[in-house]
Amino acid sequence: MEDIVRHTNLWLLGAILAPLLVVATWYTVAVWQETPSMPFYRNAILAGAALLMLVSGCGLIALMFYSRRKDYDEPVRSNRTPRE
Repeated sequence: MEDIVRHTNLWLLGAILAPLLVVATWYTVAVWQETPSMPFYRNAILAGAALLMLVSGCGLIALMFYSRRKDYDEPVRSNRTPRE
């Protein structure tokens, strides 16, 4: 019985979210088509900024994994005396 309820809830959630996705996609495409196109230099700046953001994000994640593997992370310590 529990399995049936779980699958029913998943189908209900999917039935609610699918039309929302369709409406959001339709609205996004409609607004996108109504706006005038940007000049090439603006597209190039936007692409460069996106690429820079992607590279810096990947670099920070790589540094986090490197730091964790090399045991540079230390546990939190406090110099305070505990309150009584």
